[in-house]
Amino acid sequence: MAEEEQEQQLSKEEAEMRLQQMRAAVQEQMRQINILEMDAAEHRLVLEALDPLQGGRKCFRMVGTVIVERTVSDVKPALTANLEQMKAAVKKLTESCKKQQLEADAFAAKHRLSSKQGAAQQAEEQEGADEGSSGVLI
Repeated sequence: MAEEEQEQQLSKEEAEMRLQQMRAAVQEQMRQINILEMDAAEHRLVLEALDPLQGGRKCFRMVGTVIVERTVSDVKPALTANLEQMKAAVKKLTESCKKQQLEADAFAAKHRLSSKQGAAQQAEEQEGADEGSSGVLI
């Protein structure tokens, strides 16, 4: 209840700043989702490349900044587990992002702020993030 009263007492400038902060949090989560999706795509590519190979064949895996020698049979289960964890993380982040977006939209509607400007800016920044990202496979 006290939180609702505090929100009602916000000036227009304070409300706009708070809305910008909420939108920035949503954008950060969208960037995290984008990064995880790119990593998951790289993992799928590597798994597809390892599929036809024999289990005892040597392969190299990057762990942090170190490249280590392993066998295909050692690497495939680890990559599969990582891929599943990434999918779960993307799902959780997506749900959280949608929830925060709805909260930001409700806040904007409650304080009669323009949500069109924030949505357009958000779309432009998302396009810029998509164009500037690329993955590297070794």
